[in-house]
Amino acid sequence: MTRTGITGRQANSSGALPDIWLKAAMLGSLWASVEIILGSFLHNIHMPLSGTFLAALGVILMINGYQLWPQPGLFWRTALVTATMKSISPSAVIFGPMVGIFMEGLVLELFVRLFRGRWPGFILGGALAVSWSLFQKLFVLLMTYGPDFVKLYEQLYFMAARTLQLGTGVPFDLVKAIFVIDLSFGALVAALAFRSKKSTPKSKPDLLRQDVGAHPENFLAATVAQPYSLSLFFLNLLILFGGLTFLDELSLPQGSAVILVYVTLNIARYARSLKRLQRPQLWLQLMAIMALSGLLLGGWQDQAAILNGLQAGLGMAIRALLVIFGFSALSIEFRNPVIIDWFSRRGMGIVFEALSVSFEVLPRLMKLVSAKQRIWRHPFQALNQFLSTLELLLAEHTAELSRVIILSGEQGVGKTNLIKQLLACPELADQKFSGILTEGTWQENQRDHYHTFDLETGASALLCERAEPVSKIRSGPFNFREDGIVFGRDVLDQAVSAKASVVIIDEIGHLELADQGWAAPLKQLVDLQQPMIWTVRTSLLDQVVAKWPVKYRLLDTKHTDVDELIRQIRNFLITETAEPGP
Repeated sequence: MTRTGITGRQANSSGALPDIWLKAAMLGSLWASVEIILGSFLHNIHMPLSGTFLAALGVILMINGYQLWPQPGLFWRTALVTATMKSISPSAVIFGPMVGIFMEGLVLELFVRLFRGRWPGFILGGALAVSWSLFQKLFVLLMTYGPDFVKLYEQLYFMAARTLQLGTGVPFDLVKAIFVIDLSFGALVAALAFRSKKSTPKSKPDLLRQDVGAHPENFLAATVAQPYSLSLFFLNLLILFGGLTFLDELSLPQGSAVILVYVTLNIARYARSLKRLQRPQLWLQLMAIMALSGLLLGGWQDQAAILNGLQAGLGMAIRALLVIFGFSALSIEFRNPVIIDWFSRRGMGIVFEALSVSFEVLPRLMKLVSAKQRIWRHPFQALNQFLSTLELLLAEHTAELSRVIILSGEQGVGKTNLIKQLLACPELADQKFSGILTEGTWQENQRDHYHTFDLETGASALLCERAEPVSKIRSGPFNFREDGIVFGRDVLDQAVSAKASVVIIDEIGHLELADQGWAAPLKQLVDLQQPMIWTVRTSLLDQVVAKWPVKYRLLDTKHTDVDELIRQIRNFLITETAEPGP
């Protein structure tokens, strides 16, 4: 099952997704797997320049992916998918990594196009893409701590130079040296990636022969319990930029009081989502900046000078708290389904369609990438297996399968009523619908029995009831009647032979999973690649889509109205989406 964690309207739409976006989704999911597995490993061992190393891995994956699928526009689309996957991760701070990932793809795309796919474009683009991590780090530090951080860096540089007897020099010579190192490293990895040749796999990777138990939402889904507020999103945005603009005009006690109140309110609002900020490294860093500022910015002349330095350090710490908690709050509120829907309606919808594919293949790729020892020992062999896996996953998604809309929701949320509204809409009068509708009746505030209706003729038969006699086929408190099951099967058998535009099956449940009920005609419809609409309880969704391999689009009944359902039928079941240019 594909669950993006973005909105109630979730999707698996590889059938309607343009080819280049489908490939970007596959490559982006692999990149995200590397960011999750290797990124966490490098940060846990506190490896210096881990950001540069991860940027280099991103360049390697993009260039090798381009060699596999040489299409203009693949780089920036892959980076956008990966960055957007990062945007809905549980991390409290996402904007920095999002910008960094997207800029890597954009820079590489620009230079490869500028040199028309020749080797200088890959070398220069890769070098600058890897070097971007340095520019981003410097920008983040300046924004977080303000101009005083530059003064603190200069004093630290001079102190280190005197201690190591390296001469005075220019403080920013060190920054230039790091830039040259990043640039050279980026050019090297880009050249290696450009020259590497992919071999054909001798066998299908093991991860595609077995079911992977982990679901993508365990790694990248937004916090379900976190409430969202559009007003708070704009309020946090206003406070952040207002604070960065006017904080220096307040006295130190006034600024401290304002930021303390803001931080306290944010902790109360986003307590569960800000657990990352409970780590001691952040607070140790802030205390170190204050201590160094007291010693270096104020000078050693007297106590008053040291006090001035401490005040400058405290001012930087206050600014840092504003930036950290402000961007953390915005990162959380940015996951608001209302905001996501706004972007979707303004041309970003295809990105979220690609995301659904990325999240679907993510557990398999994470299982492959998680074998860190094999990657360190045989990096080129591991890369070759990654790319071979992407080809196989792409083949899975482009295979001819039935196209299905699944309306999900638990019992009583309105799945059947939504279909009845759909059938009554004049906008779909030109489409032929067939199939079955199962409708229940209430007695003493509980469902008493269900009838199955033929959508074409209106005929019906009793499917199940609570009343005795006890039947051979039971599900929960209901006794299923053989006549009702046979009636439904006959209707679906007729749909198999008649080849209707859309076949509706309301609903697929425990009986079908046990190869009873409508299981036999349902299998025939799937084998015929018949466009269908299914209703499935949310609790059974995983089992249903595992039993019948179909290309499906998942709609949550609570977040879907009849107009949305009509649009999905038009776009997904009847017409094919045209592929845009690069």
